[in-house]
Amino acid sequence: MIRTALAFLLLGATPVALTACETETQREVESDGDVDTDVEIGLDDDVEAKAQKTASDAERGLEEAGAEIREGARQAGEAVREAAKDVHDAVDENVDLGENAENQ
Repeated sequence: MIRTALAFLLLGATPVALTACETETQREVESDGDVDTDVEIGLDDDVEAKAQKTASDAERGLEEAGAEIREGARQAGEAVREAAKDVHDAVDENVDLGENAENQ
């Protein structure tokens, strides 16, 4: 579910990111007469800030989900240990009953 939500989040952000690109072109004339053209592609500042906030929110959500998963695993482990202890106690009690029956 987390992957699906993150995928939709990224799909929703992609068109915005693509339409919010800005380019900067610089032309330089080299000493040998060759013209060098550099094109830099970037994001508008407000779009970049929104993208960083979205990424931060997604990271926070993933951290919270991870904490919930760890807590669930801890609780499941605790339940398994308790069940194993109950099984051990039941087996031990049956063994004691069997030994008592043999002794009588």
